[in-house]
Amino acid sequence: MMDDKTILFEKTPVPKAVMQLAVPTILSSLVMVIYNLADTYFVGMMNNPVQNAAVTLAAPVLLAFNAVNNLFGVGSSSMMSRALGRRDYESVRRSSAFGFYCALFFGLLFSVLCTVGLNPLLILLGADANTMDATAGYLKWTVLFGAAPAILNVVMAYMVRAEGSSLHASIGTMSGCLLNIILDPIFILVLGMGVPGAAIATLIGTASSSIYYIVFIIRKCKHVTIHLHDFTLGQGVATGVLAIGLPSGVSTLLNSISGIFENNLLVAHGDHYVAALSVAGRATMIIGMLQIGVAMGVQPIIAYSYGARNWKRMRETILKTSLVTVILGLALTLLCRGFSTTLVKAFLDNTTIIPLGVYVISIGTLSGPFIGLYQLCTTFLQSTEKPSYALFVSLLRQGVIFIPALYLLDSLYGFHGIVWAQPLATFIALGLALIFALHHYKKLRTLSEI
Repeated sequence: MMDDKTILFEKTPVPKAVMQLAVPTILSSLVMVIYNLADTYFVGMMNNPVQNAAVTLAAPVLLAFNAVNNLFGVGSSSMMSRALGRRDYESVRRSSAFGFYCALFFGLLFSVLCTVGLNPLLILLGADANTMDATAGYLKWTVLFGAAPAILNVVMAYMVRAEGSSLHASIGTMSGCLLNIILDPIFILVLGMGVPGAAIATLIGTASSSIYYIVFIIRKCKHVTIHLHDFTLGQGVATGVLAIGLPSGVSTLLNSISGIFENNLLVAHGDHYVAALSVAGRATMIIGMLQIGVAMGVQPIIAYSYGARNWKRMRETILKTSLVTVILGLALTLLCRGFSTTLVKAFLDNTTIIPLGVYVISIGTLSGPFIGLYQLCTTFLQSTEKPSYALFVSLLRQGVIFIPALYLLDSLYGFHGIVWAQPLATFIALGLALIFALHHYKKLRTLSEI
């Protein structure tokens, strides 16, 4: 007799299954957007561009956290979903334990390395005499104490979602984010702690999420486990997780590295330009994050269908999800462009920064409707055991194309070139990603005769 999770993956109509898995993930992504905006919003209320610039300069380090949690979160959850499709529950247990303990180890290692090398790290991030202290204050709490819980809570969310418990995965994420949002104004404004206060609120939020997931996995999950005796580096677990998770980890790491390059170029133009790009990026991050939330939500269906060799269901899931991401992305893009002045002013009411921020939004959102398609291509390749394709696609947008474009366009057009680099890189990367995804899909279709 099928349990509820098996019915969801195999029998529930695709539109309903997509909604059931994607809606909680979208809501979780929405709360994550609000959580990311909270730091900028409440720090912005201090009307101090240096404080906003500090949050921006520290952002690549937090993206590096995501590189680790995507490496083990995406890798382990994809293996788990395929194993569930094959009814191989022992592999599910081994993959989940591997993901958990690797995330814990690398989170602690991250804290040690970044703390020991804090001063060189600040210089690498582009901090100058004006922003050095504020950036160090933010990183102290987010890195020294916060790396392990920040990485663990995301990895465990992936694992819980892979088993079909998308709602609980979202509850864990949302609870931590909401706690952070509540604490931000208290620490930043009431207690007058500024940027370090934002970091402490973030630490408390991620730690609470991690505790929720640990309790849920131990008490409620049927196949997901964090027992140490299930941990192994052999039996194809380590190689399987790393092969699938590496593209997501590399992609996110490139986001961090490209952010460092971008910030260093912007600092040369002035702190106001750093703050303007930061405010505009945070004000419009809802466009990309919600589309990515949809792609993340359907990943278990794609991987499960692939593991079960249910090609028809996999194809239907991909096509209908593609349509959803484009419609959602277009609606959000129009909304952000229509209220661009209000959005920028809400985060930093500065007469110099407002027009700069509005300009960044007008250019940066040109590729907004298509971010979900790019993410879905990567998700499809990862879920169907094509790590080489997925790795190349992941390298494209933020590395192979974006970083050279940054320097070329900055040398030609200055600040305007930096702003144009991202949408141009997205369009070029999307075209190449579609070619790789369609090529792999045609091979699967030929082999399976669908």
